[in-house]
Amino acid sequence: MLKKWTASVLAFALFALPMTSVPIYAADASKEVIINNGQINSGRVLIPLRAVSENLGANVKWSQENKEVKIQKGDSTIRLAANFKGAIVETPPTAEFPNTPHREYISLDTATQIMKGTTYVPLGFVSQSLGASVTWDNKAKKASVVLDGKHIIINMDQPSVQIPEKQKITDARLKVLSEKLNEAGNTASLKNVSAHFKPYFTDKLIKSVVQNKGLGTENTYTAPITLPEYISQTKALLSQSVILANGLMGEDQYIEDRSITLVFTNGVWKVDNVSRGSRTLITGYAFYE
Repeated sequence: MLKKWTASVLAFALFALPMTSVPIYAADASKEVIINNGQINSGRVLIPLRAVSENLGANVKWSQENKEVKIQKGDSTIRLAANFKGAIVETPPTAEFPNTPHREYISLDTATQIMKGTTYVPLGFVSQSLGASVTWDNKAKKASVVLDGKHIIINMDQPSVQIPEKQKITDARLKVLSEKLNEAGNTASLKNVSAHFKPYFTDKLIKSVVQNKGLGTENTYTAPITLPEYISQTKALLSQSVILANGLMGEDQYIEDRSITLVFTNGVWKVDNVSRGSRTLITGYAFYE
């Protein structure tokens, strides 16, 4: 488990704010910035990382290869990686270890997530880590961030694809599909593969699994911690990540990513396509066991 921050660093970052109504802080209207693509994820408010951080005076860098974000303000750097609930805070080296940055590790209750090509993080974490005051107006469904006279209003995005509530894929269904994808990593020990996966995969994917004797992906993925991104009323995308191993010196970790296409067919969500990728991250976003 990643450890929680100690009291001495709680002022540096907080978990996502609960959805309760609180007053909005006053600010100079001439310095007000409005951002319209916030998201709500399982009762937690997510904000577009780059837009908010840069408007608060921080420098944001995105590594496409590693799917990792670095937020730098002053002498502190916050590192977040897509699909992980862990975050790493780097500050200047200590006298004891003068050649490496000092690192603190935290465990978030909401993962960093990429949706519509934008990286999202919990509202409370990124705002408080930059020293801002944050409030949430539950009635208006908007967040307010104030720092150094700057006032950012973050409105929640209206979904471009409207999915009936009863048609949305449930957490239980996502968990089952994830488990079946794990089983399909290597099907050598399975009998009647087609019948086994019929309730969970489309015929196209089943054919591929049979021909290739499995998906060839790692089989230890946990239940999804990010939301599916709905492309249409019958198609959604989902991404998962798993740590395969630690590097030889323990500084790096090797990651496998599983990109999943889901389709709604005959009244249920099924997996239609799976692809995989790999990346290397520094140790600290999660632990390999």
